[in-house]
Amino acid sequence: MSPTTRTAKGYWYVKIRLSEVVLSLNELLRWRSELHPDAVALVDEYGDQLTYAELQQQIERCALGWNAVGVSRGDVVGVLDTNSTSFVVHVFGLARLQAIPALLNWRLTPAEHGPLFDLIQPVAIVSGQKLIDQLPSNLPPIRIALHPDQECPPTWVPDATESVDGNLPPPPQPSDVFAIGFSSGTTGRAKGIPLRHEALARSALIDSAENAGMFVGARHIMAAPMFHLAGLSNSLMGLTNGAELHLRTGFNPQSILEDIEQVGAVYLTAVPAMFHAMVEAVRTRVDAPDLSSMREMSYGASPIAPELLREVEALFPGVRLRQFYGMTEVAGALTTLSPADHEPSSPHRQSAGRVNPGFQVRLVDRQGKDVVDGQPGEILAKGPSVLDHYWEDSEATKEAIVDGWFQTGDIAVRSEGYLTIMDRAKDMVVTGGENVYPAEVEALLYEVPGVTDVAVIGVPDEQFGERVHAVMVTQPDATVNLEMIMEFCRGRLAGYKLPRSMEVVAELPRNPTGKILKRQLRSRHWEGHIKQV
Repeated sequence: MSPTTRTAKGYWYVKIRLSEVVLSLNELLRWRSELHPDAVALVDEYGDQLTYAELQQQIERCALGWNAVGVSRGDVVGVLDTNSTSFVVHVFGLARLQAIPALLNWRLTPAEHGPLFDLIQPVAIVSGQKLIDQLPSNLPPIRIALHPDQECPPTWVPDATESVDGNLPPPPQPSDVFAIGFSSGTTGRAKGIPLRHEALARSALIDSAENAGMFVGARHIMAAPMFHLAGLSNSLMGLTNGAELHLRTGFNPQSILEDIEQVGAVYLTAVPAMFHAMVEAVRTRVDAPDLSSMREMSYGASPIAPELLREVEALFPGVRLRQFYGMTEVAGALTTLSPADHEPSSPHRQSAGRVNPGFQVRLVDRQGKDVVDGQPGEILAKGPSVLDHYWEDSEATKEAIVDGWFQTGDIAVRSEGYLTIMDRAKDMVVTGGENVYPAEVEALLYEVPGVTDVAVIGVPDEQFGERVHAVMVTQPDATVNLEMIMEFCRGRLAGYKLPRSMEVVAELPRNPTGKILKRQLRSRHWEGHIKQV
């Protein structure tokens, strides 16, 4: 039980740890609608705007609608849409009914969606009408189209707006599954991840603590896709704090800069690739944008190059920066690098921060033994928010969870309680018996004049087994060659870490969260070889 304290005036208050908070997301949102019913909750690009009271009413109406067509507790319903009020209403409406929305990636093809539908076996699908063609053929019989701008395709019905009579079941419990998310699939097939109410609620409250952009009426720009944990968790942070979310269907750097000016946004979440695009967009403008309203920005999903971090700080002077390192399997951020740790004088500026409340973390070697501080090891995580099973995938669960510890697949070193992410274990290059962490090489290559984006991978080498290979995007008028980058890196990297080959491409393949798809880059180099990529 949490301790209680009595004040001098006789009032009692309860001290609680955020990591102990146990609530359902539906109850948190209902509570917010009662506290600030007239505050604007959502504004989208389809022209819809909802206050918190209106959002709560639409969620309950949506739940009754799904109940009327036969959807009930435990049923899985696929949800495919860009960021919109309809997306939020249907996800929360299904959750209120204790059904389970499966958050589908609108960038996937029908061939990629097919195996996901085989996995989750949805009883219904709700999709933006313009995205229907991206769905597979194995669709359930109940099909609802959002944002119809023309007649619905055969077998589909438009989203209903009229009220439906009926009674709702009791609200979901904190331990119930709120939604199914999916792993990014950067190393293979995507896996379904049950996201529980209590885990997401706990993360939303902890991750928004001491955030200068979290208050009632704070205007947020939400361009990160909400089918992914980064977009979902940051949206939940805003909603639980009474913020005004301006939902964007996609990311366009010029549009986001204009949004910040016109909306007076105080908070934005991004990935380094988005920051890079915004920095480049400003360079093409004649007039400098007014970004003075921005108070705090968070980022994650991939490492940020030191030079890019400095450029972001120059573009947003005085803005508090906060880095989150996490994954869908932990329902939020596992570590946080605070604004104070972003100060230029901080020795931990390039780290991923300290472990968040409610988590235990170990770093282990390949034999599963704990490593000492300063030595690289795989991050293992344990806690009430950590995944306990993948959806209908006992084999993947057995591989990922060993003796109660979730194996993240990320390599890090620890110093003074701070974790510095070295790389994905599967991305590590082993050349001549030496381990090379691509992120370390990439951080230096970002500083090469003319290089705008870079990925380092291991490719076959007859002498050393693997060699370090750089894949780069350069400015149109830049001349970058292997001799140049080796000379730039020599003396700053050990000899075995130097790129021994390189290629220049128009762009690097990325998933929706900005992570580089290194598996795709490696595949053509390893065709016909034994190594799995």
